[in-house]
Amino acid sequence: MVRIIPMASSIRPSLSSFRFSGGVATSRFGASISPLRLPRLSHLSSSVPQSQFFGLKASKLLKTAGTRVPPVGNAVQASTAAAQETALEWVKRDKRRMLHVVYRVGDLDRTIKFYTECLGMKLLRKRDIPEERYTNAFLGYGPEDSHFVIELTYNYGVDKYDIGTAFGHFGIAVEDVAKTVELIKAKGGKVTREAGPVKGGSTVIAFVEDPDGYKFELIERWPTPEPLCQVMLRVGDLDRAINFYEKAFGMELLRTRDNPEYKYTIAMMGYGPEDKNAVLELTYNYGVTDYEKGNGYAQIAIGTDDVYKTAEGVQLFGGKITREPGPLPGINTKITACLDPDGWKTVFVDNIDFLKELECESPSVEPVVPAPSRSRRLEIGSPIVVIEAPKVIKTAASVPCLRANSGLVKPGDVGRIVSRKPKDVWAVRLAIGTYLLDGKYFKALEFDESEG
Repeated sequence: MVRIIPMASSIRPSLSSFRFSGGVATSRFGASISPLRLPRLSHLSSSVPQSQFFGLKASKLLKTAGTRVPPVGNAVQASTAAAQETALEWVKRDKRRMLHVVYRVGDLDRTIKFYTECLGMKLLRKRDIPEERYTNAFLGYGPEDSHFVIELTYNYGVDKYDIGTAFGHFGIAVEDVAKTVELIKAKGGKVTREAGPVKGGSTVIAFVEDPDGYKFELIERWPTPEPLCQVMLRVGDLDRAINFYEKAFGMELLRTRDNPEYKYTIAMMGYGPEDKNAVLELTYNYGVTDYEKGNGYAQIAIGTDDVYKTAEGVQLFGGKITREPGPLPGINTKITACLDPDGWKTVFVDNIDFLKELECESPSVEPVVPAPSRSRRLEIGSPIVVIEAPKVIKTAASVPCLRANSGLVKPGDVGRIVSRKPKDVWAVRLAIGTYLLDGKYFKALEFDESEG
């Protein structure tokens, strides 16, 4: 749902982005900032209503039991600590869930075929943005409003990417690892580790690669409500990473496992138990502090109730904002993007906006009801005329493809209704093809009865 191109670098905030109390600037969570020495932070837009800010004001922090006022530096430290405490409380209340993982592939149809035929995923939706020369495909094991899914990105004309050494693998829980491995072999897939117990344990696993070289760990664990269950990323400082994801992202440290024989330690983090939720697997290899990220893997998307507060919290705990919080042009979904201390990117998406976007893009089917041959009402078979150009249009296919309307559908275009969908959405056959249009964009085409 988010185009995965390099985002702008951090932006120095203007003074209008801060409140002032007692001569000391305060941020959304109440962190005091000396007006003489503002830190370089990517901050909130000054257009955000100031009534949204909350937290302890610096003027309160400057008050003491007596009449002495502490030095400004001490007040700033106290304010920052109070702001972090406020942020932690809010993060714990925020409704967060891992939504999807985004990465680039060189042949979209080839990858979709592998994931659906070998890994048992379903193609949930597609959208094509020809003006910006890329296409997205969403695949997974259940609806996006309740499951963690994959978002593939194909950039026109790019057929190969460097996966690098930092990205590890995705995890998929399956009923029978050995059978899944045999199916993948039969389909021409690549198996890099045969089915068998994990070293030092009893869980049966295997490793396979998709056509682009992304690794998948198959884990014998069934039944499970979340088959797409892991994203493994390598980090250079495990304690630092755990601290960041706990405080800035509100994740829970589910477990750690140290393997001194093979010189690595893992930490499993997420928003719920591993057997019921997708989790992040952070891996630290002894003595390795830096990795090559390549240009294939992009980011994870996480839902939040407030992207503005999320961005502020990420900054308070050492993250770097790469896209200031706010709505995306055209679709108005509010997001913010950030980097963790190891440079891994995450996009936070407004929960309500995300559900609205799914409602707009997700396929829907309603039985076709026969209509009278002639009526001024909108019915199956009725001729229509477009009265307003929609910003985006969606193909009327079993897996609809959303694209920006760059003059394809415009006022005055005529067509005919071929079927009706829920919530006043209609499949309309136009000269350029059949598209799903909301009823507000067209009206019944009325003929002059006097004409022969």
